[in-house]
Amino acid sequence: MKRIGILWGAALLLAAGPAFAQEKAVAVPADLLAVLTLRGKPSGSIAKYERQGDSDYLVTCSDGHHYRVYIGPGDRVVVEDR
Repeated sequence: MKRIGILWGAALLLAAGPAFAQEKAVAVPADLLAVLTLRGKPSGSIAKYERQGDSDYLVTCSDGHHYRVYIGPGDRVVVEDR
């Protein structure tokens, strides 16, 4: 009986994995757009983003603006025009 419970738990984890990954993929563009909006940067929407490193992204917006968004000294979010 215990073996069935373990197999059932493993099956649930395997089935739920892609859903968690999809949620995270949707959260990154939304978070980047929120940062750009709060910093007063013109953006429209996020057309493309590329992860450069841990908390470091190159962002292309639908209106043609390009930004680098990363965590700088003092754990501050930095937005650079590109």
